[in-house]
Amino acid sequence: MIGYKVWAIASLIIYFGVLLILSLNKKGNKSNEDFFLAGRSFPHWALALTFVASWFGGTSALVSIDQAFEEGISAWWIIGSPSVLAAIVLIFFAKFIRNVGSISQRDIMEKRYSKTAGFLVSIIVIWYMITFASSQTVALGKFFSTMFGTSYLTAILIGVAIVAIYASIGGFRAVVLTDIAQFFLFTLGLIITTVVAFKYSGGLDNILAVTQQPGKENYLNFFANFKQNFFYMLSFGMAWIISADAWQRISATKNVKEAKMMPFGGFLIFIPLYILVAIIGIAAGAIYTSLPEGGIVAALTLDYLHPFLGMVVFLGIASAIMSTMSTAINSGALYASDFYTRYINPNADGKKMVQIGIISTLLISLIASIVALRIPDTLWVLWLSSDILAVGVVTPLLASFLWRRGTSIGAVTSIIVGSSFVLYNFLIDLGFKLPLFWPNGTERILIGIGLSLFTFVIVSLLTKPEYDKADQLMTAARVDDMSTEANFVSIPEGVLAETESASSLEKK
Repeated sequence: MIGYKVWAIASLIIYFGVLLILSLNKKGNKSNEDFFLAGRSFPHWALALTFVASWFGGTSALVSIDQAFEEGISAWWIIGSPSVLAAIVLIFFAKFIRNVGSISQRDIMEKRYSKTAGFLVSIIVIWYMITFASSQTVALGKFFSTMFGTSYLTAILIGVAIVAIYASIGGFRAVVLTDIAQFFLFTLGLIITTVVAFKYSGGLDNILAVTQQPGKENYLNFFANFKQNFFYMLSFGMAWIISADAWQRISATKNVKEAKMMPFGGFLIFIPLYILVAIIGIAAGAIYTSLPEGGIVAALTLDYLHPFLGMVVFLGIASAIMSTMSTAINSGALYASDFYTRYINPNADGKKMVQIGIISTLLISLIASIVALRIPDTLWVLWLSSDILAVGVVTPLLASFLWRRGTSIGAVTSIIVGSSFVLYNFLIDLGFKLPLFWPNGTERILIGIGLSLFTFVIVSLLTKPEYDKADQLMTAARVDDMSTEANFVSIPEGVLAETESASSLEKK
């Protein structure tokens, strides 16, 4: 165990040094576009890798493996299926997202509907990103505490400090560069863990023998527990379709063609990664009779790997978690910075905005740590964040591109009704004695989305149409090639300078 601690600490120090160099070795961040979109200078393949790295974090690398150990192959539906589903949907929406040219969903909601709608979305997305970062912080704290033999608190402080420093120094450029490095690390770590798990399981015969154990009859049934897992897929999938970090990467592409290629590349990568996750969990079922306290990955590393290979796996899993954390923190900081510009200091210049971005990054890191300490359950915190985004924001945001008849009042009402439904359930989950009028399980998301959609449609039909605003955004979103057409919706001064395309649009 001492040998593993030495290797882990040494590797983490070296790793942090490399991340710091990547963060410092950058072009100057002179504007919000530089800090949050890296000047739209990265190719689609690089953004596809960072897209995968940003989502494939603690829940994918640790929780999903543990779930596969306990439930079998059907655990793929919990995290794997929504990742694939969201990537597919984003391929079709990439053109709209990139053409609009906004660096935040708040700006889209404000242009399409009203300032109130944009204000509400800003608050919800910031809260979502904080809790999403918290879910990764929980995973990081548990993993580090097992590998280092430290307390949960100490482990969190170490991990969050590393992420906060390199994310605040380099902004989105640093996040992309470090995500690319982290992608290859965690892929290598997964491959090593898969080989080790299969080897020490005794092979396919022993894995098949697990299905004869009590409670393991459906271990290799892909559709076991489908009802419950379907609602996980729906909740996470709907939330991740409009996740700000994914939209940020689409907005950071050079043109529409590359915007579509970004989620398509992610789709192709997600499939084999989640297959490896399932294999690890299932093979571990033939090694351990019960879930080890520190999780499957930590147990396999400590029990069966040479310290050097253990170091590789440790860095791979740690990088998966930290890349997702850094993305959530950076995207949350984007919205906090955007909120500051819009509602507090509209005249802030580029330098001031970069400063606000750094402060927001550090503040969100702190809040995420506090939440992780209060609720040390990765999957539950992730569920809380996804639920409010899926129910509160999905309907009006996607409708802004698809339904011309939608109105500002309809959007605001939909957001309020959907978010209130989630908040009510959240209070019940926390133990408040409130009457419950629907099933208190994962299926409640259908009720929430139904209420949000019904409210949006009915209120929009009962209020005055706003075709001018709808046509402006929908026309800009549907232009075939933003590199040759005027298609940007203008972005508020201080957040992102209007481009020449925006000027052309105004003239038209």
